Amino acid sequence: MKRSNGWSGGMDDGTKNLILNRAVRLCQQGNRNEFNSIVDLFDRRLYGTALLITGDPGHAEDATQETFVRAWTRIKSLSDPSKLQAWLMRILFNYLKDQKRKKYVPQVGMEAAMSVEDQTGGADRRTLNRESSAEIFSVMSTLPEDQRTVLALRYYEELSLDEIVEVTGWRLGTVKSRIFRGLRNSKKRLEEPTHLRLVGEPSKPGKEGVG
Repeated sequence: MKRSNGWSGGMDDGTKNLILNRAVRLCQQGNRNEFNSIVDLFDRRLYGTALLITGDPGHAEDATQETFVRAWTRIKSLSDPSKLQAWLMRILFNYLKDQKRKKYVPQVGMEAAMSVEDQTGGADRRTLNRESSAEIFSVMSTLPEDQRTVLALRYYEELSLDEIVEVTGWRLGTVKSRIFRGLRNSKKRLEEPTHLRLVGEPSKPGKEGVG
């Protein structure tokens, strides 16, 4: 399936929120055409997040499509349109959790997720993007799923800690500890001889010029 390019490029947050609020309200009134606006904006993001978590393009595709199917059938339950992103991520997360009993073997490297364009910036994500995308996502593929999940939600989706709690249902302390362990484990792997060090970390003796 060819991923949508989205329509939010160059659009300020206020305008985007107005359009999304309108789309959600009309969808809640049964207007299926307006749901296309939501799909256009979040299709690539949902797929990219699912791919980061699962490492399997086929599974990520299924998860994305199923998320939109469930979102449409449950759109009336969304009381606050400003929480649409976290709400969609919650549906995606629950679908992946439901499917966890099935064994999916990654078919490609995690760096394939970088072909999924994101329309947002953010200092944390820009910092991560200074690393080689292949390095970052090959490292993420070695992490436990819970750590991949929180890192994807925090640095790819740029959700707040409270939003991650809402998406996953995990306690705030659990979210924080999994982010900490995920970053620590990523740093260790990036500092191994076959990986670049994390950008922003001071160079170690004998490693000048690396990074």
